[in-house]
Amino acid sequence: MADTEQGVLDYWLKDAQAVALANLLIDISQVWDDLIDQDEAVNREAINRMMRFALVEIPKNTFYQAHFGTLHPVIEDRLYTWLDANALEAGGNKRDLQVSYIIRSVITDIIIHIAFLVGGFEHRQRAALAIRQFVYRDNESFSEYLAEHTSSEGGQ
Repeated sequence: MADTEQGVLDYWLKDAQAVALANLLIDISQVWDDLIDQDEAVNREAINRMMRFALVEIPKNTFYQAHFGTLHPVIEDRLYTWLDANALEAGGNKRDLQVSYIIRSVITDIIIHIAFLVGGFEHRQRAALAIRQFVYRDNESFSEYLAEHTSSEGGQ
């Protein structure tokens, strides 16, 4: 298996349209996160690209179309979970930040669901472990996340 994000997607999602869908969702989630967190400047081009991906490219994706009935509810639920994570993060207390830290990586869950749709349960189980290990190997630790969100809030 490859050691890059694209290599992981290619290896576990196999289907070119599934990989394309995952890439679209990742791109959208990164721009949206930057807009919400305001930790990275987002230019108009990136916002326009995100909107095109969401409104044009995803609906045209044949994998998305073929699996809409099971994929769309997962995407919708994870979107709401991400909103919950942001609301909890804004609260700033340690318990809310702990929950936010745990539930905020929803794009990973969606990609794992795509792996399930590509290869079934056994494939999903193998993919989930590998994908989570890849995603979280360089992720900030909870103590780093806590420090980042409590120092700017006055050390709650």
